[in-house]
Amino acid sequence: MLPAVQVVSGGFYFGIIRTISPIRIEGDFKGIIFCNNKVIIDSKATVNGDILCHEIVIGGLVEGNVICKNKCLLKENAVVSGVVRTAQFENEMDSSVSGPVYVNKENKHIDIDEYYDLFNKKENLEKIKAEYFSLPQKLILIT
Repeated sequence: MLPAVQVVSGGFYFGIIRTISPIRIEGDFKGIIFCNNKVIIDSKATVNGDILCHEIVIGGLVEGNVICKNKCLLKENAVVSGVVRTAQFENEMDSSVSGPVYVNKENKHIDIDEYYDLFNKKENLEKIKAEYFSLPQKLILIT
C-alpha cells in the first residue's frame, strides 16, 4: 500500500499535486490535483481548482471541475461548483452540484496521465503558472 498524501488544515496551500498515492485534503487548497488513486476532501476543506482522479469522496467545497475514472461520492452538505464527469455518481442528502454531471461507463477509460501531459505543455503551463503562482504561497508538487 502506498503512503497517503495529506494537505492539513490550518493553512492555505497553492500548487499542483500529481501522485499515485491516495490523498486527503483537510485544509484550503488552490491548484490542480492529478491523482491515480483515491482523493478525499474533508467536510471543512475547500478546493479551488480542477481534480482528476481514480475515485473521489467529497465532503466539503470544490470550486472547479471533477473528472473521475471510477466513483464520485458527495457526502452530506458537499458542494461542487463545476462540471462532474465520472463512471459512477452517488450523492447524499443536502449535497449539490451547480454544473452538469456526466455519468457514463466510458469515463472508466479516462487517462489521468494523458491529461497531465496536456496540462504540462509549455503554453498551458505558463498561463496556469501566471494565474496560480503570482503570490507568495506554499507550493506542493508531489510526483
